[in-house]
Amino acid sequence: MKKSQAGILVPVIGGILLIAAGVIFLLTNLGVIQLPWEFLVGPLFGLGGIVFLLVFILNNKEWWALIPAFVLIAIGTIIFMDHSLSGFSDQWGGLIFLGLLGCAFLLIYILHPQNWWSIIPAGVLVTLGGVSLIPEENEWLIGGVFFIGLALTFGLVYILPKPAGKLKWALYPAGILLILGIASLLGVERLINFVGPFVLLAVGGYFVYRALRKGK
Repeated sequence: MKKSQAGILVPVIGGILLIAAGVIFLLTNLGVIQLPWEFLVGPLFGLGGIVFLLVFILNNKEWWALIPAFVLIAIGTIIFMDHSLSGFSDQWGGLIFLGLLGCAFLLIYILHPQNWWSIIPAGVLVTLGGVSLIPEENEWLIGGVFFIGLALTFGLVYILPKPAGKLKWALYPAGILLILGIASLLGVERLINFVGPFVLLAVGGYFVYRALRKGK
């Protein structure tokens, strides 16, 4: 569908949905109908997400629409399931929200490889979603999964195809984060507390030095 057609159709659909919501609210306030709003709030968020998803489907250059689409769908799913299953959001809310938002960034890369940067937030969000499932008392496991997840993220930045080719700089943070992750799984917390900051400072200094050298 042409961009002009999409630009007309989406506001029309959004306007119709708002009018329908207004009518339902009015009839509910007048006592004409009664609806279990606690079960409808979630689907309404999901419906809003579908509208943004439609924006992208009608014009896939509007990749930004994937982000609010997946955010609203995630929020709607969490709200609906939390009313259906007690304690659902406490256990699975983080994974669903962060995981779906990570999927949005992953789709941005898959459909528009020139936006390779979206691999990084995708990996970070999916990693944080996985970390949210780990009990807080297992700090060593949380640290290990977090650092290794970030290492895999930068590894994908290097491996996955991009218009600019392979980005060798991604191997440096990938290697450092992998070492920190393994150290955390081995329980070497004190080593991470002291060595980690120095390693990050060294890597950051290296990037600054390299950039300044190229600028000469």
